[in-house]
Amino acid sequence: MTITVIGTVFVDIKGYANAKINAECKNVGDIEFVSGGVGRNVAEAIARAGGQVEFLSSVDVTSQGDAVLAGLQEIGISTNRVVKADRGMGMWLAVLDHDGDLAASISQKPNLQPLETLLETQGEEIVKNTDAIVIEFDLAERVVNKIFGWAKQYGKPVYGIVGNLDVLMQRKSMINELNLFICNKAEAEEFLGLTLTSPEECKMAARQLTMGGLQTAVITMGEHGSVFYDRLHNEFGYVPCESVQVVDTTGAGDSFFSGTVYGLANGFGLQQAVECGTNLAAWTISSKANVDPEIQVKVQNNPLFQRARVLN
Repeated sequence: MTITVIGTVFVDIKGYANAKINAECKNVGDIEFVSGGVGRNVAEAIARAGGQVEFLSSVDVTSQGDAVLAGLQEIGISTNRVVKADRGMGMWLAVLDHDGDLAASISQKPNLQPLETLLETQGEEIVKNTDAIVIEFDLAERVVNKIFGWAKQYGKPVYGIVGNLDVLMQRKSMINELNLFICNKAEAEEFLGLTLTSPEECKMAARQLTMGGLQTAVITMGEHGSVFYDRLHNEFGYVPCESVQVVDTTGAGDSFFSGTVYGLANGFGLQQAVECGTNLAAWTISSKANVDPEIQVKVQNNPLFQRARVLN
C-alpha cells in the first residue's frame, strides 16, 4: 500500500540549553542543524515504520536540498516528484530548555508555489494511483480542495495534519473532508473556542470536531495520553502515553500522526492505530532527532507492529 505524503521541508536549527533558560543573558548549550518540516517528518516516520511512501514537496536548489532528498531516498521513500526551487525549503529556529521542551521558536515559510503548480497539473494522476493521502494544510486552499475532490472521485482516504494553526483557523471546514484529523489539546481548544480540563472533556471535543462530516478525530494531551472519537461507529477511546526519558519533544506530534496513519493503512482498528502512534511519538521524544532513526529496529521487536506485518 502506497501512502502519498504532501507537505513541506524545513531546515531546523535547534538550540539545547544546558540549564534553565534565562532570557536576560546568554544561555550555554548545543546547536544543531537537522532536516525537518511536518510533511518531511511524517514521510520519514511512516517509511521507518515499514510503510511505502511517495513524498511530494519542494527543496532548495542547493547541496542542502540534495542532502534532504538523499536522506529520504536512503530509507526507501520515492522523491521523484519533489520539486527543486529557490527557497523551496523553510527554516525553523527552535530553543529547547534543559528538559527538552520547546521554549521559543521562529518559522520562515517556504515558497510553496512550485509544489502547488505540480499538484494542479499532476494531482489527479497522483491521487488516482495511490492508496491513501496525507496532506499538510499550509498549501493554497484551491489546491487542497482539488485534492479533496480527486480523492472523493477515486475513493481514496485523506488524512490531514496541522502545519500552521493560523491557516487551519481560516479554513475550518477543511477537516470535514477528511477521514482522520489529529490535533493536540491546545489546537482543539483554539479551533472549538473551548477550555478543556480533563480527558472526558477532550473526548466530547473530539466528537464535536466530527459534527460537520469528519470521520475520525484524535486529540493528544501530552503526558496525559490521547483520546479519539470515530463517528462511523460512534466509538470513543483513550490511549495512555508511554513512559520514556524525554530528550526533545519536537517532532512528537508528527510521529504520533504517522504511526496512527500507518496503523490505519495496515488494517488496524482505531484503538490499535492510535497505539501505533503513541509508540512512535514516545520513541521520537526519547531521541534528539525529529524522527527517531531507530524506529525500524524498534518496530521489529514490537508485537503491535508485527501484527501490522501479518495483516499486510
